[in-house]
Amino acid sequence: MATRIFCEARSERTPVGASGSNGVAAILKLAEVRTVVAIASARGGVGKSAICVNVAAALAMAGRKVAIVDADLNSPGLLAMLGLKPLRRFAPGEEIDPASGPLGIRVVASSQLADGEAVAFSFVETDEALPPAVSLNGARPLEIDYRAALRHLLGARFGPLDLMLVDLASGLSQLHCLAEVVELTGVVMVTRPSEASVRATHDALKTVVHDGIAVLGLVENMLGFNCDSCHTVRPLFPQGNFPGLALGAEVPILGRLPFDPRLADCAERGALFVREHPDAPLAKQFAAIAANLEQEIARRAAEPPVTQEPA
Repeated sequence: MATRIFCEARSERTPVGASGSNGVAAILKLAEVRTVVAIASARGGVGKSAICVNVAAALAMAGRKVAIVDADLNSPGLLAMLGLKPLRRFAPGEEIDPASGPLGIRVVASSQLADGEAVAFSFVETDEALPPAVSLNGARPLEIDYRAALRHLLGARFGPLDLMLVDLASGLSQLHCLAEVVELTGVVMVTRPSEASVRATHDALKTVVHDGIAVLGLVENMLGFNCDSCHTVRPLFPQGNFPGLALGAEVPILGRLPFDPRLADCAERGALFVREHPDAPLAKQFAAIAANLEQEIARRAAEPPVTQEPA
């Protein structure tokens, strides 16, 4: 009986950007973008996209030129969070015009890709029982077309930028693809205070560091509910050892965010929490995360390059 397995969906398209002599697309050089930061998480449901939007807004309010790339091919949702209507699609090879969002934030989303462009895999029939993650013809599933889609999104006409934030789907596969497509400054990992989330983030950090991707810091979301009547922060989840996670991984804590139901309301309405509730503790934490992120980027840029000792 034949077994159905995932197979790379090869495309005859030429990805946006130059290609090397071996046929592999070269790293994108974004000359007008100073910093490219990935926003990632080991698990879903941690509020990563809402954090990305409001950190970008806090940076814009501090006078920075910022762009957001919604690189989640499965369920892009940042346009709605920013109050933007669906954008027109761009054909393969056609340079994308970013949308102008609130506070001057430039926005590109995977929903702007032409129908069928982001298809990453297909089913094939085989008589040999192989695991779904097997390498086929030297390429793992979900890689080839996703890289091409990333190149198309990142090659948009952004203009000069201080920071570009790339919001990824949960998990690490898209982060590794992004690091192979563009010169990535580093990644911000988002988690929440539960043992399962902290454990998954711990394992993810080891993989990310092993692969040479810089971890700019950690953000813990939904730390606890700020009770207005009793003036205490009440936990929402069984507490994981988040401070121990940061200490063990030797990465900074950029911020620990309290839960505020108004954040979900703003996300649903397409409004920016940091602009509608600037005096809320959560808004102040978003501003602190933006400042801490910039400080960490500057600190790393000032470090002397690592040189290899001669053998």
